[in-house]
Amino acid sequence: MLQRIQSVFLFFAVVLGIVIFLFPIATFYSDTAFIKFFLCSVRDYAPDPFNEMSATGQAVNWLYPLALSILQIIIMLITAMSIFKFKKRMLQVRLNYLSIFLTVLLVGGIFYFSTTLEESFSTQAQYGIGGIFPLVSIILLFLANIYIKKDERLIRSANRLR
Repeated sequence: MLQRIQSVFLFFAVVLGIVIFLFPIATFYSDTAFIKFFLCSVRDYAPDPFNEMSATGQAVNWLYPLALSILQIIIMLITAMSIFKFKKRMLQVRLNYLSIFLTVLLVGGIFYFSTTLEESFSTQAQYGIGGIFPLVSIILLFLANIYIKKDERLIRSANRLR
């Protein structure tokens, strides 16, 4: 039954997982750089006459946003798969806990990479709305688990009455 409230929570968690790719997670301002950190890339919007990534020439591990993007795609796939496992509620709960764990890892990776960028460009990060989406996704996954467990208790109590 896809019309359950937990399916709506899971659907919104998947939508937030898609939308996080569109908004910047953090922005870094300095005298020579204007960097926006998206989940899939780090973009420099400052005009640079020498066509280098940063004015200081410091190299940052650019494969790290790729790892965060792959992790987010895995989270979205697990959450989407969890929507369609409505007949196996306990498996659905376990998949949601796995998604929560991976989302916590994603948030840790985002803040680790943000501090790495802060040190590389010697600026202070200003976090944008993209950094809030994984936290809202964790809340939605917890709410979905609450309602899935509520359904499971209801079905077990109905089975006892038979």
